[in-house]
Amino acid sequence: MAKYLAGVDVGTTGVRCAIFDLAGRMIAGEHREYGATYPKPGWVEQDSGELIDQTFAACKAAVEASGVDPAEIASAGFSTQRSVTNPVDAAGRPVRPVLSWQDARTAAEVAQMSGQIDPARYHEISGMPMGATWIITKILWMRGNEPDLYAKTDRFVQTQDVVLKAFGADEFYTDIPDMAFYGVWDVRKLEFSAELMDLFAVRAEQFGKPAPAGTQVGVLPPEVARKTGFAPGMPICLGAGDQNCSMVGMGAIEAGMAGVTLGTAGVAILCMDAPPAGLDSMMITNHARAGMWQAEGLANAAASCYRWFRDNLTGEAGTYEQLNEQAAAAPPGSRGVLYLPYLATACTPRWNANARAAFIGMSFAHGLNEMVRAVMEGVALEVRDMMGPWLSAGLDVDVLRLSGGATRSPLWNQIQADVYNRPVQTLECNESTVLGAALLGGLGAGVFSSIEEGTDAMVHVAEEIEPNPDNRAIYEEMYEAYVKAYAALADGGAFDKLADIQSRS
Repeated sequence: MAKYLAGVDVGTTGVRCAIFDLAGRMIAGEHREYGATYPKPGWVEQDSGELIDQTFAACKAAVEASGVDPAEIASAGFSTQRSVTNPVDAAGRPVRPVLSWQDARTAAEVAQMSGQIDPARYHEISGMPMGATWIITKILWMRGNEPDLYAKTDRFVQTQDVVLKAFGADEFYTDIPDMAFYGVWDVRKLEFSAELMDLFAVRAEQFGKPAPAGTQVGVLPPEVARKTGFAPGMPICLGAGDQNCSMVGMGAIEAGMAGVTLGTAGVAILCMDAPPAGLDSMMITNHARAGMWQAEGLANAAASCYRWFRDNLTGEAGTYEQLNEQAAAAPPGSRGVLYLPYLATACTPRWNANARAAFIGMSFAHGLNEMVRAVMEGVALEVRDMMGPWLSAGLDVDVLRLSGGATRSPLWNQIQADVYNRPVQTLECNESTVLGAALLGGLGAGVFSSIEEGTDAMVHVAEEIEPNPDNRAIYEEMYEAYVKAYAALADGGAFDKLADIQSRS
């Protein structure tokens, strides 16, 4: 009898495999890192072969560390980074390095698309604001800039599709929530949009085959079992994109429940039982639970700002614990130092591919303590900014849960409660993405009859953190400064000028 579930989260900077029991307790978890290349400013590429190799290695290490009998692991479910462009030939082999969701080379293609279709109409169909993140923009870029490679490309698939195929799936499958990131999917009708496909001259056969999250798509072949430590014949199940899995792993599966995940990217997601009108600055995607939708705000660089600060501005290899101590030594508001967290452009609600990160308000009176706390606060201020459309539309936020690596910092959790000015909940398992993947794998393998049954069994709230009323005034002022600083740099042309200089460097 199966006693365990495996979740595999193939993220932007690394992969994590975890083994859970059926009550949601993590028995073991292992992580393996991989990198990206940056051929030009704003360009971000990865090697899909390295990603698969490290995924195999993380799985094998997790199975060995767990000490469980692989035959008692019911299934593996997968979470992956979203909106990654994987061009493959007719044999399924990569044509070129993949183009990351963080890749911002397609500003010209976005302008081209805006001339072909009104952005409001595009959002009405696709649920996506007009922006450089979506796969269709990368397809248009390849068509115009790499015609030979484009001609060799049979399909443009996503990371979920590629990973599942490597684990034994019989086809390139894309989960329904991830279909939106192709940029030509009708998020309300749950089918490819004939209008968008005709407009951009693409065909359904060029993409992954859509299937519901939590669907079994194959079994583990013996040769992959040797590489991963799983048992041959174990069910391989379609999960969902990382943020969709995270909502499942947070138990946010009812209308009015919201989640904020601060990982490599930052995402604020509100669950809804119907797709909303408007909200043009937000992503409208399908929830992993059938019949529900999500209003998503995206920050391309969130907790990765903290990693960047650690790696580049501490002077030597520091630890996150040391940074947390330094941040705690600075007062709320960082004594007037503001950080704009646009290391990978601005997304919700501003969608400015030319936006760049900045520290503002620095003087001789400020030091490392204020700067590191300002990074924490700036990331939270961007999340507050992306929540604005929910509030303006009058949508109810009944419960707000936190997830991601940032939840390991009690200070950052409190900063979030204070900046959002509402209670926030943390979870017993802060690895909600990999937990959600495991849960969806359990659904696909028949361990659970529904997502609701799975979340009842595996998701547990740890604590609720109330906002500190003494900090409300300073964070209101800092948010006002945040909005004004962005407007000054964007409207004054500073962002555009710097982006132009960088494009020629």
